[in-house]
Amino acid sequence: MGRPKYVYGRRHDYVYYPVAWTDSSSGVRYEKGYYDENGQRYEDVAFEKNGKYENVVCHCPYCAQDSLVNLDADAVGAQALQCPYCGAPMEIRSLLDQSAGVSDLRTDAAAADFGGGAYTQQPKKKSRVWLVAAILLLSLFVIGRAVSRIGRAGQQLQEFPTGQYDVGGPSSNVELFGETIALSSGEDGAFFIGGGEADKLLVWSAGDESYYDAQSDCWLWYNTDVEPPVWQYWYEGISSDYGDYGWMEHDADGWYIEASGGNWIQLPPRYDASALWYIAD
Repeated sequence: MGRPKYVYGRRHDYVYYPVAWTDSSSGVRYEKGYYDENGQRYEDVAFEKNGKYENVVCHCPYCAQDSLVNLDADAVGAQALQCPYCGAPMEIRSLLDQSAGVSDLRTDAAAADFGGGAYTQQPKKKSRVWLVAAILLLSLFVIGRAVSRIGRAGQQLQEFPTGQYDVGGPSSNVELFGETIALSSGEDGAFFIGGGEADKLLVWSAGDESYYDAQSDCWLWYNTDVEPPVWQYWYEGISSDYGDYGWMEHDADGWYIEASGGNWIQLPPRYDASALWYIAD
């Protein structure tokens, strides 16, 4: 998993989507890859670093194999690109650009996380609005570049009317719990924050804006955009079966998963819930 990011280049500014997703309100589908300020999509963009373009995707038209190569920035046009499979000359498929910075696609209130977005409280289940928020932020991204490229990263969003955002919103996960959370085990998959000797340690991943547990291959974050706040979980092998959705919650009735936009269902019995854990209050 992951979140979209702004990537600022010399040739273009980009929004990078780590997975394909569909805007449920408009029906527009966005594929995995980079979108520039004009809406043009690129499968891959390689950025110069220390005089080299790293992990450039090259394609061999003869044997149809793709390879990742590193190119010297000063010798892109002259460097021989020989296919390691058949020896034929390869073509560069990546767009080459120079990076001028990277920032998260989100507001200060953390209301626009991709794959873990804001929700609106409902009697039992919650309605996901991160898709709409992502489209809004993409529009602001295009407008902001046309007006000025000053104040990149976090400053760019702050230049827009603050009435649209809750800039003084709830504290971030790291402010609430720190970059590492020590958990003690209870019964039936329950874990508690603190409580003596740690049975499990969660580490904050800045790139994914979530805590991660390597033992269970689970990402989780504390959603403070609902009342009361709730822990939400992304279990690889389960959540990943639901494409753009798949975030999970646990309550007194067991596990729920978002099968589609705003459609929360009980976790289907084909999944082994006994292997899942959660943070209890």
